[in-house]
Amino acid sequence: MIPSLPAFFDMYYTNLENGKLATDGYLYNDQTFQVLNAIIILLNGALTSLVDGNTVTLNGINPPPKTTAEIAALEPDVGVGTLWYNSNLKKLQFKSDTGVIETITSV
Repeated sequence: MIPSLPAFFDMYYTNLENGKLATDGYLYNDQTFQVLNAIIILLNGALTSLVDGNTVTLNGINPPPKTTAEIAALEPDVGVGTLWYNSNLKKLQFKSDTGVIETITSV
């Protein structure tokens, strides 16, 4: 789970004497950085992308690999549309709108 961004609060962002960050400013920046870094780590694990200069190209999605037993254990708590790569079956599976885990097969 990704933590929430820190709530904005009324604070002195800089020291009036020297213009450097105040203690509250440091804390707010640190908390914001940690949350944004967690989001980047999550996205990098879920997406295949190519960065070229200032351009980011999304090349694909990496569903998490899970065994049949792991999927069965997760199933009661996940929402409709959750997608996995079943490493036992070597196929994609998802939770359908009927609440059933379905396997995507090719024809």
